[in-house]
Parts: sequence; C-alpha cells; structure tokens
Amino acid sequence: MGNPFRGPVHIRGTLVWYYAICPREAWLMGHAIEPWHDHERMSMGRLLHATAYPRAKHEISLPGMKVDLIEGKRGTLIAAEVKLSRGAAHAHRLQLAYYLMRLEEEEGVKATGELRYPRERRVERVNFTPELRREVEQVINNLNELLMEPKPPPAKRIKYCSGCAYYNFCWVDEA
Repeated sequence: MGNPFRGPVHIRGTLVWYYAICPREAWLMGHAIEPWHDHERMSMGRLLHATAYPRAKHEISLPGMKVDLIEGKRGTLIAAEVKLSRGAAHAHRLQLAYYLMRLEEEEGVKATGELRYPRERRVERVNFTPELRREVEQVINNLNELLMEPKPPPAKRIKYCSGCAYYNFCWVDEA
C-alpha cells in the first residue's frame, strides 16, 4: 500500500485530530490557512504544555508529528498527549493512535499511549488495538481525499465552533 502516512498530502497528527472534530478545520489547516494564534484556547494550550509535567521530556519531534511527552515506566515506553479537557476525547485518541502507529511502523518502537488531562487530574490509557489501527487508517484515507479537494467542505455548526480558532473562517457574517 506504500506509506499511508504521506499519501498525496503530508498527513500530520494535528490533522488527524482536526479531522475527527471538523473536516472543514482539517481542510483549512491542511491548506496552510493558519488559525488565529492569539485565540484563547490556543494560548491556554501553549501555557498548559509549558507548565504541565515540568520534569518530563517534552515534544519529541519526528516528521509530521510532535508527541507531547515520552516517558519510560517499568520497562514500558509511554507516548502521551497533554490536552486541556476531555471534550474531544475521541479526536485525542485518534491523534495519539496515529503517533503510536507511526512510531511502531516507521521507527520500530512499540509504545503505550496516554491521554493526560492535568487540569482534570486524569490520565486515560490508550491501547493501540487492531480496531483503532483500522480507524486511524480510514481517517488517513479520508484526509487524503479531503485535502485533494479544491475547496473546503461547507461550514457546519457543531458544538466545538464557539471555541474554535477558525471560527471567523466559517461564521464571519454572524454577530
């Protein structure tokens, strides 16, 4: 099948996350249309990443991915994503599963996943099951198709719109 992580468009973990929330948001990001960087949630996310887990190794970068934390615990490598809240937990799981799949297939590293929500004092273990692998592979295929489109999908109001850094790209005419 070739390398499913690259396809016709370079897929990044953030795109997987965005796609699971809103395909329009993924299309905008995938076409280098940057969100409003001073958006409150983006600023809060940057602050959380700078202050949470100060003794842990932060942001391990590989092409197309930045894993927030990598730790070794009792002989197990843990790849963790740090998030503000569990509001988009399914999207968080897909992003982390994408990283686990890439680590395993490209680097030969088998890791356990954790989603960490420090403000909620919660850690959720993510097991990279065959079902989760198939779901990530489907998202990658869908993203490749979406990003080849010349225009974004139409705006569709969802519960995440009000907190989205792309809000003005979709709802600029609203008061």
